[in-house]
Amino acid sequence: MLTLNNRRYLLLFLSLVCTLITSCTLHGAGAQEVIPFGDSSSGDPAQDNIIRFASFNIHYVAPGQKKLSWDNRKNAVTKALADIDADIIAFQEMETFAGGSFNHENKQLDWILQHLPAYSAGAFGPAETYPNTQPILYKHTRFSQKEQGFFFFSDTPEVIYSRTFNGSWPAFCSWATLIDLSNGEEISVFNIHFEYKSMGNRSKSAQLVAQRLKPLVDDGKPVVLLGDTNAPGFTPTMRKLKNIPLTLAKSAGSTFHFNRGLNLIPAIDHVLFSAALQQHGHTKLLREKYDDVWPADHYPVIVELAVKSPPAGSE
Repeated sequence: MLTLNNRRYLLLFLSLVCTLITSCTLHGAGAQEVIPFGDSSSGDPAQDNIIRFASFNIHYVAPGQKKLSWDNRKNAVTKALADIDADIIAFQEMETFAGGSFNHENKQLDWILQHLPAYSAGAFGPAETYPNTQPILYKHTRFSQKEQGFFFFSDTPEVIYSRTFNGSWPAFCSWATLIDLSNGEEISVFNIHFEYKSMGNRSKSAQLVAQRLKPLVDDGKPVVLLGDTNAPGFTPTMRKLKNIPLTLAKSAGSTFHFNRGLNLIPAIDHVLFSAALQQHGHTKLLREKYDDVWPADHYPVIVELAVKSPPAGSE
C-alpha cells in the first residue's frame, strides 16, 4: 500500500516526467553541470559585499512520521546549515502538522534558532495573521528586517490560507525587505513554494509572482526570488519568472533526490535575481549525509550575490 509520502513522490515524479516530455520537444534535454558544495568559491573573497543565499525545502513534520522523521534528521539539519553558513536562507515546508489551517508550533524553526543563534527569523509571525511555514532566516549581525509580507497563490491572494486556483492546498509567497547593516542597502527577498501536482496552478502562481515583483525590478531594486517551484528551469512556469525579468542562477543538477540521493530529474529548487545584483562563483548544492542521514529529501541550493556598484559618476 502506498503511504502518503510515497504517493507524493510518485505524483511529483509523474508530473515532472510529463513536464519534461512536453518541454524537451522544444528545448532538448540538455546537460547539467554538477558542482559539489565547497568548490569554486566566489573568486574574489576580498569583496565584503557578497551575500550568500540559500534555499532549502526542509520537509514537513507530521504525526507518526516513519520516513524523514524530524527527530532522526534534526542533528543533520543543524550540521548542514552550519556548513552552508548562509547570510540569508529561505525555507519551504517548515511546517509542523497538527490538523486545521495552521499550527502555532514550529518544531524545526525552534530547533534551528536554538542551535544556530546567529540567525533571526524574518517573514514570520503569529499563525493567525501570518503563515509561519516559510520563514526567511538572516544573520542579525549583518541584516535587520525593515518589513515583511505574504500573498497566497489564489484568486484572493491577500486572504490568509486561501486555497490555490483549482481549490488545492494553500500555497504562498512569503517576503521580507532586509537592510544590510554594513552599508544601508535594502534587498527584497521573496520565498516561494509552488504546488507540485498541477501545471496550471504553477503557471498561475508564477504569473501572480511576476505581477508583484515586476514594479520593484523595473525600478532597479535588488530583488531575490528563491524557493521550490516544482518546475525545471526550461519550463513555461519558469519562463514567466525569467521574463519579469530575473536571471536564473545556473542549475547545479538535481535538487530533489527522493531521500535516497537519486539525482534523476532537473533542478526544481531555484534562485533568481534582478539586474541590480550579480552572481559570484557557481551555484552550489549541499549533497551530504550526516551520520548516514539526509537532512531532507531536497538538497539545499547556495548562490552568492552582490549588489552591483553604481556606474562611475552616478549619484
